[in-house]
Amino acid sequence: MSNRALFLLLISLLGSSWVANANESITLNFAITDVEGSPVPNGVVLLTPTHGEFPQSEPDSLPTAIMNQIDKQFVPHVLVVQKNTEISFPNADNLFHHVYSFSPTKQFELKLYKEFTAEPLLFEQSGIVDIGCNIHDWMLGYIVISDSPYFLKTDDQGLGQVTLPKGEYSMQFWHPAFSYVSAFENDVQTFSTSTTISVSLDETVPNHLGFDDGFGDY
Repeated sequence: MSNRALFLLLISLLGSSWVANANESITLNFAITDVEGSPVPNGVVLLTPTHGEFPQSEPDSLPTAIMNQIDKQFVPHVLVVQKNTEISFPNADNLFHHVYSFSPTKQFELKLYKEFTAEPLLFEQSGIVDIGCNIHDWMLGYIVISDSPYFLKTDDQGLGQVTLPKGEYSMQFWHPAFSYVSAFENDVQTFSTSTTISVSLDETVPNHLGFDDGFGDY
């Protein structure tokens, strides 16, 4: 093999190694608490790569998500999906619900029904969708639609996890109790290894976020 061929081979191998390292996945664990140190459930973190492309979603390419109605509540209270996800709205209660949203991101209305077998709705625009029930005013739910496929929602212990490629990401935090809250010292961060990120909000999260106030079975 000539020196030139050997040189080109080394360059090719180094390039392949760099691409492999750049695409290597890591895991980020988030632990989010409020100003009193209490865990923050239903906190959403969206991570968008600042350089390069990320996997785009097309209609019918993602599994259908579910926003159920159980005991006169939306379950889950907060649902996070990637753009172009279809969402179904079954009704597990033995009473009528009338689901609607006036949010600019997605406006829709699903009139009175006890069971729902119609086609799921496609959510093709990123943003926040507030949903309610026209019969049970206390029923509130939220759908967060992300451009990026890298996101998480915290559980009851304020914990969440996401796996993504190494790199630099723009980070956004959202929670249904706040229109805006400062969560990160730097909204753009570079991640090269798996790590745990502890976040302390500068607000107190209320215990109840629009749940059943006891208006009876109607």
